[in-house]
Amino acid sequence: MNLLKFRSILRKYRFKIYFKRVVKSLAILFLILIVLLFKFLIFWSFEETGPRVDLLQYSHTFIHSAYYFPVSKSLGKNAIAIVTTMNKRTASKITNYKINLIGTNKTMQMTQEATLTTEHALNDRCDYSLITAQTNLVERMEKLEIEADGVVMEVPFRKTKYSAPKPVVFCVSPQFAAEQWQTFLVQIHISKRYGAHLQLYIVSMVESYYKLIKEYEKLGLVSIEPWLTIKFPVTDGPYLEPNRNVELRNQAAAHTDCLLMYKEAVSFVGILDMDDILIPTNANSYYEEFEREYGGSWEISALHYDKFDYRTIKTGDLNTQTISSMVKNARRLKTKDAGKSFLRPERFNSTWSHYSRNSDHKPIYLTAGQNPIYWYKKLVTTNGIFHLKKMDYIDSKKIPGGALPVNPGDNITELITEKHLKEIDEDLKEMLLHPDISNLASTLPQSDFYMDIVFSCYNESFYHIRDTKWLYNDITCVNAFDCELPQREDMPCVHSDATYHSGPSMFPITFHYATDSFFSRDIGCYQ
Repeated sequence: MNLLKFRSILRKYRFKIYFKRVVKSLAILFLILIVLLFKFLIFWSFEETGPRVDLLQYSHTFIHSAYYFPVSKSLGKNAIAIVTTMNKRTASKITNYKINLIGTNKTMQMTQEATLTTEHALNDRCDYSLITAQTNLVERMEKLEIEADGVVMEVPFRKTKYSAPKPVVFCVSPQFAAEQWQTFLVQIHISKRYGAHLQLYIVSMVESYYKLIKEYEKLGLVSIEPWLTIKFPVTDGPYLEPNRNVELRNQAAAHTDCLLMYKEAVSFVGILDMDDILIPTNANSYYEEFEREYGGSWEISALHYDKFDYRTIKTGDLNTQTISSMVKNARRLKTKDAGKSFLRPERFNSTWSHYSRNSDHKPIYLTAGQNPIYWYKKLVTTNGIFHLKKMDYIDSKKIPGGALPVNPGDNITELITEKHLKEIDEDLKEMLLHPDISNLASTLPQSDFYMDIVFSCYNESFYHIRDTKWLYNDITCVNAFDCELPQREDMPCVHSDATYHSGPSMFPITFHYATDSFFSRDIGCYQ
């Protein structure tokens, strides 16, 4: 091979290598451009329409309440907050689903996308969850509507409260088949002594007990709201029954409704069951204790109190009832229950049954550009909830003297002072002088009927699973709606009811709501 031919072959070889390198570089550049373009499209899509949400099925949502806030410390001006029970399996991630809300006043109309939030984990086994929808619309709003694909439905709303009887309100879980009027007397008189107003939700209740509470309502010591069973009056096809597929009759929705109702009117909101009794330690009021425990901190999202179980006595005679006998004969049990929280309402827009699931590790920016602080629930170790888990009937003529139990938090100080307990007893005695109250004595239950049935049902469906450590939120939906409650003609009950409405069929969610709620004697003590 001569030199010229060799150089020609070498040039061709070098050209092939160079060409391959150019092609490879162009291919890499092309891939980079494709990736960048894809990322840009994703970013643009997210900015313009939010993250993509895969719709999985048609479903139905029940609207419990809608509140309008002309001004709010946490929600801003002309805010709307809607409390719903929603099938979270409507979409791949229900909190990314978009709902359009329309607000109208005398001169203008405004449409805004609502932000959806939940207090439940999205992997919970319960198909239905508390979902709140929030946005800001027009001032002096006169009409609220939901819109989807051109279909519009009007939603009734009410203004939040801007005043309250006390600076502290206790939001009490919905009562069903309720008959333990003695527990109410302990709660109402202790709460009154230490400066809290009770907001009480009722599904069903023995009628004589209901009449007793109504007398206290007339005196401004308690507020009553019917808590409605969820109903979808008109549907386009089958649907999953909501009351059996939501956690514990959706207590979280009732507590969130209460929080929104009072969030601009009070300094503290407590999340309680009727038998959860809190007695301040070294304080003359709840307000004083809560302010002391918060200590002006922005990092504390809520005060959390452990819940200690007690067994005590009660009598069937209203006129000889004393708070002292129930407190001084209480004996601490070995068990504990999940604690409860007391929070500053301006720091939360929703809550779960025991605390807000948004109360820990949430970043809060006090000043723009500075590092955030992180919220945490403060466990109050110097005090605890006096939980009246079991109350046994005894003869009213054979009440033992008893002694003050120690505070379950520090196990040193007395649960309550003799002075305060005497004041509470005197207040109860004065209340029993009201003829409309004392005349109810012969009609109130004098033995347990529904309580034993409900306790047994809850133990089978919930407590046993929890206590044996087999309760997993992604496997078990904690619900006792199937508890069988026999009706008794000699023990009539009142039950919440309302006029139920279904909105027009909307994709993917059809909305339902109720108006003109009331208590009926025609339904009985069902859930």
